[in-house]
Amino acid sequence: MKYLGLDIGDKRIGVACGDTEVRIATPLDVIERVALEHDARALARLVRAYDATHLVVGLPRNMDGTYGAQAEAVKTYAHALAQALGLPLTFWDERLSTIEATQRVHATGARGKKSRRHLDAIAAAVILQDFLDSQGSAGTGDAGEQTM
Repeated sequence: MKYLGLDIGDKRIGVACGDTEVRIATPLDVIERVALEHDARALARLVRAYDATHLVVGLPRNMDGTYGAQAEAVKTYAHALAQALGLPLTFWDERLSTIEATQRVHATGARGKKSRRHLDAIAAAVILQDFLDSQGSAGTGDAGEQTM
């Protein structure tokens, strides 16, 4: 199965791809959010280009595991995107993904606007990689929540 991993923020959507065969998530792109229709069209191009059959969306949780207002906003938007794309959707715990992505970017020595722009795609890859790694185990446990 081929996946697009999404890190949905207020201004941008980080996108990564991966599949269950290779089990490696790769950062792809960052989409500037404009409106649902525009964003769905941009994602549809990536769905076609990478033959994606499923979305994995990072769901922000508080450190104690509870959901806040941002999680509800991401859920609403992700459901609308999944419906527009006609793809099933799995939410995945994204706690600390941005911190890990930032550490990865800094480890490469990258700095400045260009590295910050790619940070969202790298965060999407961190989220998707965590999901793919879990697929070798007994199940998704508490971190995942499949819908559609």
